[in-house]
Amino acid sequence: MEEIIERKSNIKQTTNNWFKERISRFKPVIFLKKNFPVILFVFLFSLSIAIGIWNIKKYEILDIDGVQVDEKTTQVVEEYLKENVTGKNFFLVNSNNLSKALVEDLTYVKYANVSKLVPNKMVINLELYTPKFVALTGTDNCVLLSSESTLLEELCLDSEDISACCTEYVKESNFVFFKSEEVEISDISQGKKSLLIMNTVVKILKIVESFGDKVKEVYVENGVVDVIDEHGRIGRFSVTEDVTTQLARYFVTMGKVRHEGMKYSIIDVRFERPVVKN
Repeated sequence: MEEIIERKSNIKQTTNNWFKERISRFKPVIFLKKNFPVILFVFLFSLSIAIGIWNIKKYEILDIDGVQVDEKTTQVVEEYLKENVTGKNFFLVNSNNLSKALVEDLTYVKYANVSKLVPNKMVINLELYTPKFVALTGTDNCVLLSSESTLLEELCLDSEDISACCTEYVKESNFVFFKSEEVEISDISQGKKSLLIMNTVVKILKIVESFGDKVKEVYVENGVVDVIDEHGRIGRFSVTEDVTTQLARYFVTMGKVRHEGMKYSIIDVRFERPVVKN
């Protein structure tokens, strides 16, 4: 009896060994053994994607120097990201494309650099435009412009008297007031808008303010630019004549005025011989 039981046991063991050997030679099993680490990685990675570990959730918004940007800008950028990026797969978001979109779609953003941090975070460094002008243009259109004259924001949209609202906005701020019925906002590159004449105005302001006089108001009418400083004194230029030549005249004239301690109300450099009025 014991011999019979032992023989049956040996037969069963032999059968099991044969079966295991056959299984071990089965091609799919051989493949699994050789590639188990890769297969395990793919499985776990696929599982992490399925449960949303790689979906973008966190943001850090800094300026170009790595310092936290102001609360208003942070809120605007976060709202944009929540609408266009949050929840998307980490690997499907292109950093360069997002940087370009931030510049084109957000008026205050001059330059953007996006870095991705695994598994679901983005660090966004921004260079922002600095507000400089409040402009009342055309048919009562009030806008906020940067120091480079880029359109940042439309103002007084809900006001019944846009002109009065725009003037009041300037009084409550420290911006330069610009007014002209002859100019309109134009499209420029990267989805931005600007007052093209402001390129000339910005050049004029740099020279005027280089003498320590803060400009408060700028008016353009019939091609004549009046730049009024904080003391109510006027520098008068023409947009139809060479601006570089006029700026050179202004620089020389102001040098003489300061040297001689002259008082003046208007310096008009539209002519070859600038006019200085008391």
